[in-house]
Amino acid sequence: MYTLPRNPLYTLLRIQLYTLLRNTQTKAYKAVDNIKVQTYRQVGERNVRHEIQSQRADYGQQVIKLLATDLDLPERTMYRILKFYKTYPILTTVLSELTCSHYLELIDIEKQDERQFYEVFAVKESWSVRVLQEKIKLNEYINFKDKGITTKFTNQQLPKPDEVFKNTYNWNFIKLDEKHSEMELENALLHNIQNVLLEFGNGFAFLGRQQKININN
Repeated sequence: MYTLPRNPLYTLLRIQLYTLLRNTQTKAYKAVDNIKVQTYRQVGERNVRHEIQSQRADYGQQVIKLLATDLDLPERTMYRILKFYKTYPILTTVLSELTCSHYLELIDIEKQDERQFYEVFAVKESWSVRVLQEKIKLNEYINFKDKGITTKFTNQQLPKPDEVFKNTYNWNFIKLDEKHSEMELENALLHNIQNVLLEFGNGFAFLGRQQKININN
């Protein structure tokens, strides 16, 4: 039986097909998630309409409990769906780049300007849900607001140095003895390079260890 050698041509073909399949799978997941977002919003809208028509203050809570049972959904999920619609009542404010999980994090932010800040940067910097949770936990909005930055940067508009570097950084993920050497610090930073880049923010990349950079005047 002839055995096909794993030559460079085959390797290139394998990479191309793998990339094609993964991209298609990602698009399919994204399409399904967008449908989920729209469905949640429609469910919330119909609940609000029904509640308004009833003209009873306690009617909404009773309906949520009953629907949760009949639709086999957790009661908390029903309340989250309702809150999602009340937070985003206008369809055009729902961004297709964000997933349903992103929105379930964003709806807990009460202030609209703060919520929009995280929406903008989550899209611009392609934050995962985990990164979004971390940014909210670290009060990223407050850090930017203290420096007077409330608008997103466009591709044609380079930020100023004081808009790039924060006043404070959270290095709690670095575990070192109080008397550590410079090499130990460097090793710890490289070992946690993903967290380091996330903490620095947008526009930073890891080029290599002690990479030499020439700066022309």
